[in-house]
Amino acid sequence: MQAKGFIAHCPYELGDRVEVAIIDGMAITGYPRKAGTALMTITDIFAIHSVKKGTVTFLYELDGKKQMQLIPWRELVGGAKA
Repeated sequence: MQAKGFIAHCPYELGDRVEVAIIDGMAITGYPRKAGTALMTITDIFAIHSVKKGTVTFLYELDGKKQMQLIPWRELVGGAKA
């Protein structure tokens, strides 16, 4: 077995409160309308490291219930990455 390491910087910390819109099973941040959003607390952070692809993806536990990837609205509509 080979050991692999990674360095990744998470944009959030435990306890951060983020405004999230849940749309089609996705947790979207920076949604342009306030209606349909909820202020949620990040209660855990998971770093998923793909050795094959060399990428790290963060999943966030929100309010101790849901584990989801937070997707910036700008990425969904084709704008610049946050």
